Amino acid sequence: MPTTKTFQLMMISMMLGLSQLLGLTANAAPTMYTRQVDLSGNIFHFAMPENFSKDMPAENMVEKLDIQDLEKFTDPEYGNIIRRWWDIKKPGFFGKEIGTVMMDISVQRAPDNKQKLLHDKKFNLADRMDFITMIYDHLHQRYNPLNIEAKKNYGEENAYHFGIGSLVGDQLRSHYRDYTYNDQKWIGYSVSAPLNQIIIGFVMPLTSDAYLELTFTYSPNQNISSHEFFEVADKTTQPIEDSLRVNFISNNPIKNAVEKDWLNTTNNETLALHKDKLLIPLFGPNIYQRLEESKKKALELKKELDRPLEE
Repeated sequence: MPTTKTFQLMMISMMLGLSQLLGLTANAAPTMYTRQVDLSGNIFHFAMPENFSKDMPAENMVEKLDIQDLEKFTDPEYGNIIRRWWDIKKPGFFGKEIGTVMMDISVQRAPDNKQKLLHDKKFNLADRMDFITMIYDHLHQRYNPLNIEAKKNYGEENAYHFGIGSLVGDQLRSHYRDYTYNDQKWIGYSVSAPLNQIIIGFVMPLTSDAYLELTFTYSPNQNISSHEFFEVADKTTQPIEDSLRVNFISNNPIKNAVEKDWLNTTNNETLALHKDKLLIPLFGPNIYQRLEESKKKALELKKELDRPLEE
């Protein structure tokens, strides 16, 4: 017969197990499994949980990819490395499913310079501003054709929406975020997509002609708020982000860019250096007139607010 002490320990163990099963204690971090991909000698490392969605079968991960022969990228599927899905559920055994996250990792060839925001030359991916405008150009080339169908089927409000920056007063603020993972600079972008989806991308140059891209497509179920969904989904995606690292070959000039030159500079600071050249291409030929009018209105409002109240 178990003693009273033994019985108490058994009950405590049972209660702890039950509370974990029902999600009454904090969720344990997912078990992460490391992976690496040889990209013409540049070794890309990342880790991910393997509790994949059983509803979405996936191809095997590409373990070696030639990124020097750019002609191979003529096939739009060539640079794909891995695609996986996760079902996102509320904590606990009875936690309801609230949506899915799809992860895509690929190598992309730098696109042709079609927007010509700063110049009409080939993009130099080792240059921070060129890389930022390259992202913007590539998003246009990727989503503009899709927007034709999206607007027709779902309306303007449900098309793919993205941007490079906005004016706050007379300050140009970047829409792209700064990330540093394992002492390497990544740049993040967001795309608002149809059906309440959000696409979050992370990009870093690999060579003068190609870059690495990771995207998460967040798809909350109907009647699930974005905040509620992201709060849970982040437990799956954040550890993946934190694991990102590339061991560059020694003679790759991109290594200095992402590990030294870019680390202490923000995207806002980079855009500010090129503000005068960007304003008209981004906001139209009358942007300076609009800025002056805004300043005048702000001064008039300030004078009105500063005027003493009549007794």
